[in-house]
Amino acid sequence: MVEMNELIGAMSDNDLAELKVKYSDNPSVTTLIDGILEARQKEAVEHKAKDDFTKGITKLFAKLPHPEDVYNVFARWGEVEVEDTTQEAEEVEVVVTPAEVDKDGNITTEAVVEKQDRYPTTKAFQWIVEVNHATRVSSTTTGEPKVSKRAITVFKRNGTQLEAKGNYASASKACEALGLTIGGDSATRVLSRDGYISEPYDGTDFAS
Repeated sequence: MVEMNELIGAMSDNDLAELKVKYSDNPSVTTLIDGILEARQKEAVEHKAKDDFTKGITKLFAKLPHPEDVYNVFARWGEVEVEDTTQEAEEVEVVVTPAEVDKDGNITTEAVVEKQDRYPTTKAFQWIVEVNHATRVSSTTTGEPKVSKRAITVFKRNGTQLEAKGNYASASKACEALGLTIGGDSATRVLSRDGYISEPYDGTDFAS
């Protein structure tokens, strides 16, 4: 059954459409085909979005000046607190200049405080940009990875070509790395349903 799923997963969209008509009375086959076509369509949309994003970033950077002391730019999508301007601002006391104290802890100069209008904050996701980001080199682990009988090499159909996605210790590890939800299904079936093709791997160089 696994070989059958892999064979179906390697077919073109037109071949799948014809196969669906041929096996229209077989729910398991039609469901598999629908899953593969849906996954391919989703991947195509995501690929275009990523391509448009990359082109947009490239155009944006081309218009920016290059400060001599900036050698890289790091951006990540994360949750931050932002002002909620849809709410009414509240007047709060803000310390402009901290108080000065002597060695005994006695205040010698009172803090300068002023009142400012502040909006309540809410959490939102947005791009967080950092210049001159210090990258970390992952530490190496001791010991050699072991060969696994469940290890597989995963491919993804890209037009008429098969694109290697990596070697994984198991189908479950592959699903986890590729962002696929297994649920109560088989990891192998989930991979096949999403258009991936796998074959046994007897090495130890795993992507995840």
